Amino acid sequence: MKGRGEAVRAVLKRAAKGLADALYPEAVTCDVCGAELVADTRYTLCAACTAAMPFIRGHRCLNCGVPISDEADYCLRCQRTSALFRRNISPLCYSGEAMELVHALKFGGKRYIAKLLGAMMADEFIRSGEEGEVIVPVPMSEAELKRRGFNQSGLIAEDIGKRLGMPVLPALVKVRETKPQKELTGKERAENLKGCFAVAYGEYVRGRKIVLVDDVFTTGSTANECTRMLLRAKAASVTVLTAAVTVPKNRVEVLPAQKSEE
Repeated sequence: MKGRGEAVRAVLKRAAKGLADALYPEAVTCDVCGAELVADTRYTLCAACTAAMPFIRGHRCLNCGVPISDEADYCLRCQRTSALFRRNISPLCYSGEAMELVHALKFGGKRYIAKLLGAMMADEFIRSGEEGEVIVPVPMSEAELKRRGFNQSGLIAEDIGKRLGMPVLPALVKVRETKPQKELTGKERAENLKGCFAVAYGEYVRGRKIVLVDDVFTTGSTANECTRMLLRAKAASVTVLTAAVTVPKNRVEVLPAQKSEE
């Protein structure tokens, strides 16, 4: 009975995916609102959603990449913390349409959105002037991967690798379960992640400039713990590349979003 139930669930899951693909076919409709794309665009977004997308432009924190409105080098969050990675690079603030995209990928199963986010992230990485030799996605545990069915960071990393001509290596593994990070403070997040990652393929990490890919940069706890393990394996450096960065409430002022470069 258990095997039959799993088979039925698999059929229903495939049917649901087919329906979603029919309603919102890849590269034909906007990945946010579903409107038909009437012209070739840099990203699979309609004009309205492109204009509303919270792209980061102008002055930003040298550590986390969040936009800041004064001339300081670091936002208040990063002035109070230390990072092992070089910097985080994000094309988007984690709000509005950007949040919708991430949620649709992670919780809605719309894997094709990884290509849109990958395109934005690859463009932002090139604009940053940073260098990298190997892309490493932030891993999920076996249980997490089984529940979701895919690692969104892995999907995004694969797309970025193709665009940048850079190899993607699963050089990190998550060796134990952790509490959900969402409701934890910054300090609790760091404690929660201690010892949960390990390095595989260390010989390919040694001496190389690593680009660590994740979907969202929140407090930097995940990026810091992953970086700690990569540096322990003798990586030359680690630069973090995420789709979006959260803006701490009442700490920094978000600059008005500007239209994406075509």
